[in-house]
Amino acid sequence: MTLAKGTLLGPYEVDTLLGAGGMGEVYRARDTRLGRTVAIKVLLSGLTATVERRARFEREARVISALSDPHICALYDIGREGDVEYLVMEYLEGETLADRIARGRLPLSQVLRFGAEIASALQHAHRAGITHRDLKPGNVMITSAGVKLLDFGLAKLATKDSNASIDADAATLANPLTAEGMVVGTVVYMSPEQLEGKPVDHRADIFALGCILYEMATGQRPFGGASRAAITSAILSSDPAPIHTIDPATPPALERIILTALEKSPDDRWQTAQDVARQLRWLSESSSSVQPRVEVARKPSRSALISMLVAAALGGLLVWGITRLFTTPRNHPSVRLQLVPPEGMRAFSHPEKPNLALSPDGRTLCFAAMQGGASSLFLRRLDSDDITKIEGTNGGSGPFWSSDGQWIGFSARGKLWKTNIAGRTAPEALIDVWAGGATASWFGHTILFADSSGGRREIYRISDQGGTPVQVTTPKKGEWRHTWPHFLPDGHHFLYWSAAANTFDRQVILASLDKPATSVLLRNVSQVGLISSSQLVYVRDGALLAQHFDVDHGTLIGDPTLIANDIEYFYPSGRGTFDAANGVIVYRTDTSTGRLLSVDRKGVTRLIDDHGPFSEYGLSYSNDGKRAALTVLNRATGLGDIWIYDLARAVRDRLTNDSGLALAPVWSSDGRSIVYSLAAGTLPHLFRRDLTASVSEELVPPGTFQFAGSFSPDGNTLFFEQTVPRTKSDIFRLDMRTRTAQPLLNSSFGESEPRASPDGKWLAFTSDSTGSVEVYLQSLGAGDVHRVRISTSGGDSPRWRRDGKELFYVSRENAVMSVTPRMAGQWDETNIAELFHLPPDTLRFASSPDGQSFLLIEGAQGKGDAFFHVITGLQ
Repeated sequence: MTLAKGTLLGPYEVDTLLGAGGMGEVYRARDTRLGRTVAIKVLLSGLTATVERRARFEREARVISALSDPHICALYDIGREGDVEYLVMEYLEGETLADRIARGRLPLSQVLRFGAEIASALQHAHRAGITHRDLKPGNVMITSAGVKLLDFGLAKLATKDSNASIDADAATLANPLTAEGMVVGTVVYMSPEQLEGKPVDHRADIFALGCILYEMATGQRPFGGASRAAITSAILSSDPAPIHTIDPATPPALERIILTALEKSPDDRWQTAQDVARQLRWLSESSSSVQPRVEVARKPSRSALISMLVAAALGGLLVWGITRLFTTPRNHPSVRLQLVPPEGMRAFSHPEKPNLALSPDGRTLCFAAMQGGASSLFLRRLDSDDITKIEGTNGGSGPFWSSDGQWIGFSARGKLWKTNIAGRTAPEALIDVWAGGATASWFGHTILFADSSGGRREIYRISDQGGTPVQVTTPKKGEWRHTWPHFLPDGHHFLYWSAAANTFDRQVILASLDKPATSVLLRNVSQVGLISSSQLVYVRDGALLAQHFDVDHGTLIGDPTLIANDIEYFYPSGRGTFDAANGVIVYRTDTSTGRLLSVDRKGVTRLIDDHGPFSEYGLSYSNDGKRAALTVLNRATGLGDIWIYDLARAVRDRLTNDSGLALAPVWSSDGRSIVYSLAAGTLPHLFRRDLTASVSEELVPPGTFQFAGSFSPDGNTLFFEQTVPRTKSDIFRLDMRTRTAQPLLNSSFGESEPRASPDGKWLAFTSDSTGSVEVYLQSLGAGDVHRVRISTSGGDSPRWRRDGKELFYVSRENAVMSVTPRMAGQWDETNIAELFHLPPDTLRFASSPDGQSFLLIEGAQGKGDAFFHVITGLQ
């Protein structure tokens, strides 16, 4: 079924044949609408012979298209041209993993990196209920950005045949192909349960991943044979040759990871692909070069000297023994419990601060919570149900304890405060900090603190009596900021978190107040806590991990131990919502879900997509009302990309693939581009991406938080909000022709959400000048300062109807309000009507251009997300 160059399949113009396989042929093609290069897979006619099979295929394709992972080849479209069924996919440049293995085994660093990326992509799909079932090196593409999984989920379609059997001619050792219409998979990578025709789940993919890892590490397949029957017999009854007999330099830990994945019984394998990804990442970090050590003032103890002598005598044997000790799963004599906030109280979340802190003795929890519309700090002893509000902490966040457990420090109203927990005195202000607050650590009479993003870049120290701050750290070239200081028990050493500029590289660094030397302990994890003086705890990819630590030598010992999964985590800022002290850990989880809904003016909803979570920052209709743009998040990291939704077909395509967090999309007036904010080693600032372009263009230099609001009708001006230190959030206008930005509204109050009217005469926005957020209109006429307050008792999210005759906003009671002028164009006197109430979990709201429907982003907490989870008795 070879197609000639120039053949049109819908809007896609065929260019050249790229390859062929058991499922069909793959062509390079051009999307004539967007001007981008795509890959088109033309399916063999046998796969679409029946209406039932075609409908099943289309349903499967929709599910796969919803997968948002940088290591899964994106599925853009599905179509039919005459008798030809085709898939439109992301076009990739590189080579397949099969081609790379054919040249010999891979270096250890590539085995670990590629393996972790494959496992991470599998985990993303498994969570969406999709099993690949034909994972093999030929379905993995190596690109400059890492690996990409191909043909994801298509094999699952062919397993519906209850009488499936193995076709002996469907695969060869030289060129293994999928056995289409039979037991699905390629025989040399099939799990035992697949070969026996038993029901399979995601653990079959883990077995195939083990085969791939084995092949990358050795250059050989784990199960060989001269025929398909011989290979089948080997998989069912034989063990692969030990890897160290093929390559003695292979780390034992890698061999353990691979052999666990290749266990015959699914119950004996790694139970999730995420487990494999974590193991590979941990091994990658432990295999990296040794970092410079922090010089420690005190002399080695007698026991330390003995240990060094023994180490010199036994050499590698002792290292092996220590590694074995900490890689063996530990059986903690621990107790797990959940603390449920009382009715009417909601734990306060913030992307920069965990907002909970354990007392040094591990017996009392201090946390920030919302009650009655404002945040305050509360205390709860772990052995009691009583909760006590700390007076004078209204608006407080980021609590931290003094080392004697008698005081609480916190941020509020642009200052760092302290208060005695006995409550005998009012809180005392210590120093001015950035408006977003600070993170801090307190030992003896010294407090280390760091401003939230947008403030000072260094870590400072002050006396617990206040005074002039003294700079402690200095970011080096290539570093953006230092934060998350944490004193060690000696009161001299401390840990802090370093963020690189313009990349998402993060480091946990060990430093000293009296020595300039530092050493890097960990990379790309959250802030760090201490279970004990010799054991750290941190978050990586949503998993809470503990690891032993030798402060004398500035090194980690052994492998991490898993404490809990699904921790509330925001990688860009390093925040993991947990704290630890004296053998106790408290944490919160994030298993939230997200839905995109359409709702009419009567409040009747229709589901568009439930493959969230979605960001609350931004939801934008195109001017024709046919498409929408929003951010789809990766919950394990907090990162995300902009996706474009075709609302009529309920399908989506990814627009951005940035290494960072893309937020707040806004359509240009002509509908040809999207402006959005990108955080990638800096604060989120403005970029533009043409729908036909492969890269984005920076509009405004980084420096402060910037979020687009709307374009003027002619498209020449972009109104956006920017947070600056002295005046909170202000509204600016950017001339798109000269790229110069000028302030428009920059009072001492917070102005945000600028929305230009369709006739260009008014700017709708919100302001907190009255003490609560209200919706206003500001005249855009030259020299005209006329302003009208629209909402009467609180409001946000102003949105215009396309003809400019109606304005919508959301009231304090979460109702969608309709505002119309009593006289055309005269907004001083208006009629306000309530349309409907938004669902309680609504995160974002947008109105269609004609005002007849609305889009909602809805987010719902998972089971247990509202609780404080506590583990006691950790050693």
